[in-house]
Amino acid sequence: MGKSKKRIFNKNTDLKGSVLKRKDIVTQILSDIRTNNFNEKTINFISLFGITIEELFEAGAVYEELSAVEKHFIL
Repeated sequence: MGKSKKRIFNKNTDLKGSVLKRKDIVTQILSDIRTNNFNEKTINFISLFGITIEELFEAGAVYEELSAVEKHFIL
């Protein structure tokens, strides 16, 4: 392997991506709903992970919190 390729590979191993866990995302979505910070990022997380209303109920949400934003969830 040439010097250039080796430098490129070594450069990329130092970069770390963010790790998203389903449990953390459910908590974040629930927090966004409770603080009335329901934005495009929250909607993207819902569709990316396929979050359902039942999962949020299991995480501690109440019906009144989810009734306003239920159109964004997979039913």
